[in-house]
Amino acid sequence: MKRLGAILHIMDNLLIVRADSTLEHVFLRENLLVVTKRMKRLGKIKEIFGPVNEPFISIKMLKDITASELKGLKNERVYLQ
Repeated sequence: MKRLGAILHIMDNLLIVRADSTLEHVFLRENLLVVTKRMKRLGKIKEIFGPVNEPFISIKMLKDITASELKGLKNERVYLQ
């Protein structure tokens, strides 16, 4: 499990994450599974954008994530599985 970064924004079915500075960018690619610290599956990487040294990542959320779960996710660290 590798630390991906922290969630900055939550929109409809997307999460926007700022990549962690310790993350080796060779690990970043679309469709990788993203999980919380407690191994709850959140979704898959949809797009990588922004500056090369500190990119942003959009994550398409899975359909089984509830609105109450979303409220607690802001600033939460997420990981690549």
